[in-house]
Amino acid sequence: MCRKLVVTNEIFLGTRAICYEAYSLPKGEVVELTEKQIKDALKGITTDEVYGLELSEAGELVMDKKNFFTTNMMKKIHTNTLIPMVEEDCLANLFYIVIGTHKDKANTMYDVISSRYERTSFTEEKVKTLLDMHIISAGAKLENGAVVVASLEKPIAPVADGKQKEDKEKSDTL
Repeated sequence: MCRKLVVTNEIFLGTRAICYEAYSLPKGEVVELTEKQIKDALKGITTDEVYGLELSEAGELVMDKKNFFTTNMMKKIHTNTLIPMVEEDCLANLFYIVIGTHKDKANTMYDVISSRYERTSFTEEKVKTLLDMHIISAGAKLENGAVVVASLEKPIAPVADGKQKEDKEKSDTL
């Protein structure tokens, strides 16, 4: 089964990075992943989909600014201590990541998770305010005054003959 993993925090032991924390959708569980596990998922070796990080040309993990709009991430350096990776960007000790939208009566509500794993929904005005304050660190951006939400769907890679690659798990279970 394919898990959608939204990377929220990088965990350090002193000054040494040891792993990443990710929020697993749709279950809502918190999982810890090593750098190798994330790289394998990004390369397509596993069935997991990772959001928030991407591989640089040098093969290193970097924030996915283009597809998931990741501008910052929390570092967990001590028990219950979170600090931003890019400290000059924000003074907050809590970030939100937009993971989707839904309709509530006539309003669009934005589903978010926090770097401390609170799951809630915000109105569009609150999302715009938090984006301006750099407290929403990924999953959405402001473009021409409108909120643009990153997709939690990976594009399907074409195969050599130009047809779309099918989901192997579905075809194996039929």
